[in-house]
Amino acid sequence: MRFGPRRGNRAGLVGIVILAVLFATSCSTLVIDDTVISSDAMQGRQNDTPGSVGAQNYLIYRLKPVAVGLDSSRTGDDAFKQPFDAGTNILAKIPGTDKADEYVIIGAHYDHLGINCRTSNDADHICNGATDNGAGVAALLSIAGMIKADGPPRRTVILALWDREEDGLLGSKYYTDHPLVPLAKTVAYINFDIQGANLLPSLQNTSFAVGAESGGAGLTTLVKNAIGTGPLQTRLVSSIFGQGRSDYVNFTAVGVPNVFFSDSTGPCYHTAQDEVSVVDFWKLEQQVKIADKLAMSLTQADGRPTFSPTNPLATFDDALTLQSITDGAISDIARFTPAQQTQLLAFRDQLNTVVAAGAANFDANDISTLVGGAATAVGILTTGACDGFISHH
Repeated sequence: MRFGPRRGNRAGLVGIVILAVLFATSCSTLVIDDTVISSDAMQGRQNDTPGSVGAQNYLIYRLKPVAVGLDSSRTGDDAFKQPFDAGTNILAKIPGTDKADEYVIIGAHYDHLGINCRTSNDADHICNGATDNGAGVAALLSIAGMIKADGPPRRTVILALWDREEDGLLGSKYYTDHPLVPLAKTVAYINFDIQGANLLPSLQNTSFAVGAESGGAGLTTLVKNAIGTGPLQTRLVSSIFGQGRSDYVNFTAVGVPNVFFSDSTGPCYHTAQDEVSVVDFWKLEQQVKIADKLAMSLTQADGRPTFSPTNPLATFDDALTLQSITDGAISDIARFTPAQQTQLLAFRDQLNTVVAAGAANFDANDISTLVGGAATAVGILTTGACDGFISHH
């Protein structure tokens, strides 16, 4: 849904957010960054508002020690900004060495919904967006620091904080229409959107890497290697299961290999209760480690992934992944209404039938079953009380 911009007094917020950092110096940078970005002072980070400007100022403040502004035609803080219709992307780079004219982009949207979201508390209407996408922003900033600390990468790393994602992916679309570095020289795009979030108690150790097949076997292998055998079960699924709902879509459209790291949409999604208290920071730390390892591989390797259009839309491996996740989630089925339980159980039965038939019999009808059933399940998972489900960490 597209929300209209609201204008107002833009002064004073940068001081607030910097003070918020100073009082929290004993915390990890992940906690600090998410706490500041998702604070009430940002008023939900709706584009073209004082809260959005405060977020921009904070992001530039955090990027300056590790990166420089991407737009060399502009000076000072403006070099970090890419203005467009009622929005501002924040773009920085960590220059590379012998492959400096090739680029790896790491991106996350920083905007959110202002005060236009669901709430279970009439006294709270600020859409803080701590998992969507304060945590993704915090992950990006953390990885930027790690890349800088490790020494200059071979390829240049671009750090992209998109605006107006919530209005239809408009910030990243503007960038891919008006790139500041050649798209043909862009090796890969890593996207963060909804991190440190849990769908259910039974899925606390589950996360997703969406669309790695866009970079063929090369990118898929790098993603699998980055995930490794760590404690967080990050499951690869095909691009279609991202439902076209994040900025990776615009890079697919221009032929840039990409992977979309996400925890999908749970009961806190687009509610005023999506606050720092529901962020699973243990999970977020694991996600940062995985993405940093992937970024390192992409920046240092001699070769680069080759873009591969998605065909077919889904695979038998997707069926196996969805079956495993659904089987685990059934232990929490009592959280849902009887009608929702019926839908979830029906999808589980459909998955079992597809898997039992075997890979050799996987066809277009099975793809339709997977895509439709997954969309229904995601819709169901967004219902219920907002709860971070993080007691086990």
